[in-house]
Amino acid sequence: MVQTDLLQERYPNLSFLLRMNENSSLPFSLHAENLDAEVGSVIKPLKLEKLEAVYIYGLGLGYYYFPFKKWLEENKERDLIFIEENLSVLKSFLEMEHAGEILSHPQVHIRFNLARKRLSAFAGECAQSFPVENIGVISLASYKKHYRSRFYNLRLKLHRQSTVQHAFFHENRYYNHFFENFLPNFRRMESSFDGNGFKDAFKNIPAIICGAGPSLENDIKTLRGLSNRALIFAGGSAIAALSSKGITPHFGVAYDPNEEEVKRFKASSAFEVPILYASRLHPGIFNTCNGPHGYLHTQTGGWAEYWMEEQLGLDQKPLQMGFTTEAMSVTTAALQLACTYGCNPIILLGVDLAFTNNQAYSSGVVSSSNAGIKKRRKEARTSEKLLSRKDIYGRPIHTLIKWIMESATIGSFAKNNREFNFINATSGGLGFKHIPNTPLEEISMPHSYDLYGMVHHTIETHPLPIAPGKVEAQLTILAESLLKAASFVDIALEELQKMKGKNSDPESGRMIFAQMELETLDAYTALLRPHDTSFTILLNRKYRPNSWGKTSHFLKWNFLHTKWTAYRNLINNYKSFF
Repeated sequence: MVQTDLLQERYPNLSFLLRMNENSSLPFSLHAENLDAEVGSVIKPLKLEKLEAVYIYGLGLGYYYFPFKKWLEENKERDLIFIEENLSVLKSFLEMEHAGEILSHPQVHIRFNLARKRLSAFAGECAQSFPVENIGVISLASYKKHYRSRFYNLRLKLHRQSTVQHAFFHENRYYNHFFENFLPNFRRMESSFDGNGFKDAFKNIPAIICGAGPSLENDIKTLRGLSNRALIFAGGSAIAALSSKGITPHFGVAYDPNEEEVKRFKASSAFEVPILYASRLHPGIFNTCNGPHGYLHTQTGGWAEYWMEEQLGLDQKPLQMGFTTEAMSVTTAALQLACTYGCNPIILLGVDLAFTNNQAYSSGVVSSSNAGIKKRRKEARTSEKLLSRKDIYGRPIHTLIKWIMESATIGSFAKNNREFNFINATSGGLGFKHIPNTPLEEISMPHSYDLYGMVHHTIETHPLPIAPGKVEAQLTILAESLLKAASFVDIALEELQKMKGKNSDPESGRMIFAQMELETLDAYTALLRPHDTSFTILLNRKYRPNSWGKTSHFLKWNFLHTKWTAYRNLINNYKSFF
């Protein structure tokens, strides 16, 4: 049978499993789904023109492929992914006449989850294969009827995992833009204090982690009287929110690589606040503040950050562990810092993670532009999808996928660090699993400290151990390595020109040599390697054949030529930064 041969060719592991389970029975009766009725209620609301990938829970007999056929034809970089969990369904599908067309379509994929308990890991694997920003997730009507709660669970996990994987993919793809931030921040390291080095420096002193959620307004009066009783951390928007109300945090935390972070700092009047920064931070914020700055080893800067720290001989201790990959905010960074610094208890304030009173931010935050709920319903980006949940009082509230993720990962962090006492004093919003809710005014903080003096002393006694001129010396090595990298790129492109139009494998031995030599260079380790992952995904999508398994030498030549040309452009771009 042609279909089984195609299955063996494209999904050999799945084909093997099917042969081992020949006697399995169907979970329920399969039939041709009523597409005419379901296209309107299930498929049209997807806003297909904005989506890059669509997941369908349930393969069934494959009929849901047909409403998406035109959508796939319109853009060769779109993907349709069927998720199935029952081998007997796959067996019935293979008996359909149209199974061969679906199996051979390079934009249609089958992902099989045999271990039903590992749904999160399975969703992560799917998202890693399709790390796009805009996805749709639907279910066959029959599957939704029989597995309703499982479908909704799967849909949420796919949205969350896609948010994480797209963020990783995006940063790899545009790593050169991040390096534009790294370079001045690396040069700032010699005048920085060691933000990771304050281990237990504030042991058993309470910490208040301030977010910029709308509920912050309710606790400003109480917070104003606590600056000598608790170490106050504020990140990004929260710095502007607090300073606009006359509160100066003890530490500001800044990670954001975008221009928006500069606008937030311009709106802040906390000019002398010590800033703990990651290498990815937009360097423009240092034009808006005069306080001391502390470098953080965060593992958020990727290969260039690893390379530079290794070259400088920095042996920084990691921040408190316990977060999942969904920890992507400055609030989670502040929590890690508070734990590393030995603070206890650790209090969350203004971390609503929801549209409390239909607002996204507290007053005093620039660019808060609280977009209406109706407008947000049209948002296609997965991380920004609007959902309804219950707040800490059991009342319905609107939130976003990214905020649900943040709430979940903060709850996991608390569970994984039971030696600390975590309290949610936020007077609204989603709340956190494993963290009790207590109003700020009811939390006992009986001891008084000279915290601003302690912060100043700790900063003065913990400089980052880097000799003057050492950063610049390493940057010179990196710049010279880029010149060598360019020579190997020239070799590869010369080889491709020789092979152009020939009916033979365009990847010659000399080209393989160029790739191997390129990968030995510092320029590749620090700057080009991050792009490789995104190259593979992007170019495989762009140059995939019209039918599975029909890759031509012409397509491979285009793939390689685009890849090596991109290397050349990236090297020139990196060189311009120096």
